[in-house]
Amino acid sequence: MEIPDVMLRHERARRFQDLLIEDVKFALREGKHLLAHAPTGIGKTDAVLSPAVPYSLKEGKTVLYLSPKISQHEMVLRVLQGMERKFGVSIKAVEVVGKQYMCIHPLASKMRGEDFYELCRKLKESEECPFYRRMLLSPPDIQLDGIRDHFFFIEEGRKQGYCPHELAFSLLPEANVIIGDYYHLFSPRVGKIFQKKLGKKLEDLVLIVDEAHNLPERIRKVLSSTLRNSFLERAAREASGIDPEIHRLLLDAKERLESFGRSLRDGEEREVDRDLIVEIFQAELGELGEELMEMGKEFLEMTGRTRSMLLRVGKFLSQWEEDDEGFLRYVKRRGELISVVKKNLDPAVLSSSIFEKLHASVLISGTLTPPEMYRDLLGIPFDRAVLREYPSPFPKENRLVLVYPAVTTRFRKRVHSEFLRIGKKISEIVERVPGNVAVFFPSYDVLKAVKHFIHTSKPVFEQRERMTPEELAELLGNFRAQRERGALLLAVAGGSLSEGVDYPGKDLLAAIVVGIPLAEMTLEVKKLIDYYEEKYGRGWLYGYIYPAITKVLQAMGRVIRSEKDRGVMVLMDERYTWKNYRKAFPRDLDFVVTVEPEKYVEEFFRKRGG
Repeated sequence: MEIPDVMLRHERARRFQDLLIEDVKFALREGKHLLAHAPTGIGKTDAVLSPAVPYSLKEGKTVLYLSPKISQHEMVLRVLQGMERKFGVSIKAVEVVGKQYMCIHPLASKMRGEDFYELCRKLKESEECPFYRRMLLSPPDIQLDGIRDHFFFIEEGRKQGYCPHELAFSLLPEANVIIGDYYHLFSPRVGKIFQKKLGKKLEDLVLIVDEAHNLPERIRKVLSSTLRNSFLERAAREASGIDPEIHRLLLDAKERLESFGRSLRDGEEREVDRDLIVEIFQAELGELGEELMEMGKEFLEMTGRTRSMLLRVGKFLSQWEEDDEGFLRYVKRRGELISVVKKNLDPAVLSSSIFEKLHASVLISGTLTPPEMYRDLLGIPFDRAVLREYPSPFPKENRLVLVYPAVTTRFRKRVHSEFLRIGKKISEIVERVPGNVAVFFPSYDVLKAVKHFIHTSKPVFEQRERMTPEELAELLGNFRAQRERGALLLAVAGGSLSEGVDYPGKDLLAAIVVGIPLAEMTLEVKKLIDYYEEKYGRGWLYGYIYPAITKVLQAMGRVIRSEKDRGVMVLMDERYTWKNYRKAFPRDLDFVVTVEPEKYVEEFFRKRGG
């Protein structure tokens, strides 16, 4: 059977989905990088995979589909299975997730993060892991003959005694489609291992990045590291029973760091150069870092503990002297806590070389706006970048976006009278919504200041700082349970309740965003603004304003999740009428500026029968 150019599993394309499909086809054919702002409802996964998979099958390429969460893999698997059924083609696909999530070694359930990976590496090097050793002594006789998720490899690993992660990686060269995490490509350590196991050049890959607005910050995070005086104290305790000399070295380093920290005022941040850590440790950092990491693995084996601070300190020292361009090094003091931070400012130091070599890519998100910012931040070549913004496919009459410009949360205006006005207006709006309402604040401080002035007959649910995932799930469940009666949720923009959570149907009829969730003007944010200004001439936009508007768009996007949903979004701040802020929003978003939003809200739900 001849493979068609597009294998859409549905009978016909959705509204605007056909435009996205054509742009993906063009990018693949011409070796371009498509950066696509595609609102919820277009059917992004189908639109990207339906041309990418047949293209790769015919051209001998491999589709690499990366997303920030494992939960998003399920949709990709469903799309691939639907394509197989409809078109009778055979697709070889492998889903890989973090090694710890696939590990069947007893230690996996007891450890997490870097400690697990370092101990895993040591067990592999010494061939002490029985599952990895079996892979070496008796390589599995297994072939990739379908679409395999990570649960398949876990089950096979248990049956045959093999490491599930290594089992999945052994089949990467055979795959037409690989589903993974950002880190499988955009991490110096994991990416190198992944590419080696894949056995293919970047030029042979078609990359798809889902929720791509997250990618720059994820890269910055993986390239950054922190050392604290408390880390040194805990690392010294771990070393005391292994090496008295290292024990004393770490305590001396702690004293020197604290001595330096005493020169800072409480809350102060000060930029430093790389020589500071050399002075604090008075040792060759690369060698000491390796020694501490080996000692940390030894500590974990000796004690059966699940975490080692020796590992963390060793990794920090190993990374400290690497790179200079695009990084900020600084010390900050918070009470008795002294922290040394190496923070990446420029994700392009890692990603630009990747995008230069890839055959083609599609970066897609419902909040990838403005696309040119992501092109710049990721270092995507101008001559290969294709920038697109697609309209929402949902009926415009189902959505009302209001701007209430009579208040602001600007720092100078954060006074009692302003909080009173905000709370009063929220109360008036909430009482006119026949169901659930969420109010998203720029910070917990503003939330706490305003909540006392909100008066409503509806039950109120409040997000608190440092809630556990279980507490958040319970809070969300209780809020959703009130959908018929109507309830009020108070949360923060940029938090776990405003991004990545669906409120379908009547779960949420209105979202109010109070103020603009701008980052605190820390040394890091100032340096980020300066860096982007020097490199792109857009420091305030890229380093300050646009990231905040992305949080706003994520919060607004919780309301309308399907073509049948209807709802209201209210933006409460005078700055939403300012040009610099408005141009960060999608072009098809129509605003109504009013000092009486409650009247518009009442009329909207009256016309649509609640």
